Amino acid sequence: MKKLLYAIIVICIFSCAEKSQGVQVPEDAIQNDSIKKESDSRVDKDERSDWQKPEFVINSLGPLEGKVLADIGAGALGYFVFKIVGRTEIGKIIAIDIDKEAVNMLNILKDALNEDKSSRIEVRLADVNDPKIKENEADIILIVNTIAYIPDRLNYFQRLKTRLKDGGRIVIVDFKTKRIPDYVDAPPYDERVYLHILEEELLEAGFSTVKTDDTSLDFQYHIIAEI
Repeated sequence: MKKLLYAIIVICIFSCAEKSQGVQVPEDAIQNDSIKKESDSRVDKDERSDWQKPEFVINSLGPLEGKVLADIGAGALGYFVFKIVGRTEIGKIIAIDIDKEAVNMLNILKDALNEDKSSRIEVRLADVNDPKIKENEADIILIVNTIAYIPDRLNYFQRLKTRLKDGGRIVIVDFKTKRIPDYVDAPPYDERVYLHILEEELLEAGFSTVKTDDTSLDFQYHIIAEI
């Protein structure tokens, strides 16, 4: 009965999500045919995949089996969190957000999954200047569509470097400073960060290798920074 209640809550959350998010209900949350039918009729298909290209982003994270990944700015719907935990044998995902409501929703969605997947997700409430990742805790840090909301990036990157294990990496995906269609939920121009600025900040923060890619994604650039 508890699982059924979670499934209904999940459907309501996802059906109210913005169309641009294009997130589907995790299959584990659907417990019977009637709920599956309702979710199929009310939840938008994954239109975001057309421009976000999640498979490309996930593949860029490197081998995930047994790894600890921290998703900073996971969002209430956990777009990458639930894709990664559903498709890989990752050891642990730390879903991080600074918004309490987002964290509450992430916990609801997490608890709706089967025990194996749910046990590999930990949800954390962070501060704007502190991601609440322990030192040497993460193998990979993922930051998607969030960089504009980090006020003191240089110090933040320096802090993140200490949170990574040896050989760890940060993967950043964010919006280019070009015209982007209305169906993509991009921030206004003055809230976007130029690629070369992030590249310089990551190098200044002490990352030894910074690789950039501004062609694989239509509306976003892609950065890999390694220690």
